[in-house]
Amino acid sequence: MRVLILILGFAALIAGAACTASGVASLRTLDADDYMLSGPARLTTSTFGFVGATKELAGRDSGLRDGAVTVRIRAVEGENLFLGIAPREAADAYLGAARRELLDDVRYDPLEVRRTAVGAGDLPGPPGPAVPWAASAAGGAPLELTWQAENGDFIFVILREDGSPGVDAVLEFGTKFRYQRGFAMAGIAFGVFFIVVGLLLAFAALRRREAPPAG
Repeated sequence: MRVLILILGFAALIAGAACTASGVASLRTLDADDYMLSGPARLTTSTFGFVGATKELAGRDSGLRDGAVTVRIRAVEGENLFLGIAPREAADAYLGAARRELLDDVRYDPLEVRRTAVGAGDLPGPPGPAVPWAASAAGGAPLELTWQAENGDFIFVILREDGSPGVDAVLEFGTKFRYQRGFAMAGIAFGVFFIVVGLLLAFAALRRREAPPAG
């Protein structure tokens, strides 16, 4: 019985440490507005720009639901930039066969992306008036676009405002999930609870003694 209590105590300690570490790590990635930040990285291309799926920014398996996730794209450095998010069908009709780089396999903290060059043509013109953008921002850094996720297949673009090739910018992605800070705090609270329970069980097991023989 003593050994079983001791095993349960150590299991509770391990679970508590894992929950606490996960909660603290989540909190450390959040800024004052509760965005989980990728960290900035310089992205440079001689093509017309960068294109990617919005679901990549929030994690491939997280899914995007109406109002559940807010996506942020921020240009820390760069001039004559255009940041946009639009339904894939509308954006693809504008992009056509234009030379661009697809961004996928997005990793946060630090920001890492896989880049694949596609297309061989030109853009038909400046992006601003060409597409019914769900959200967009244009100009020089600092420049920020925020978009509350909607159901459907959406993509983001990072182009030049005048539609010319050659994008050079320091970019940062961010995502804000509903109740994200609350979940992190709850993880820490559960972790502390399990650690206390584990310590009490371990202490009880170590203090347990066999009753001395009579006489």
